[in-house]
Amino acid sequence: MSIEDKYAFVHNPHGEMQGIGIKDGKYKNVIYEYGKVSFGELEDEPDKEVVLSFEYNIVNSYGFKSEEFDKREFGDLLGEILVDIIDKYGIGDQFESDD
Repeated sequence: MSIEDKYAFVHNPHGEMQGIGIKDGKYKNVIYEYGKVSFGELEDEPDKEVVLSFEYNIVNSYGFKSEEFDKREFGDLLGEILVDIIDKYGIGDQFESDD
């Protein structure tokens, strides 16, 4: 299953940005939103990786306890989803909700 099959954009009644709903896996049905997203400085050396940092807020925990969201696997999943979103849609105002 590809990463794009694991999430969907959903209405977020608590903010201007759309929420992200996890559709499959351990965290199925959790809804969250991204906060501040930043990239580490690009260096002139082509073999250097760019560091992606992001904040997130849980909109609906779907019964998970807060400590479940501190686990590395959850952060890795959100990072994979964010990279997929950036690859597909870029960054900017296109994620603002029309509601």
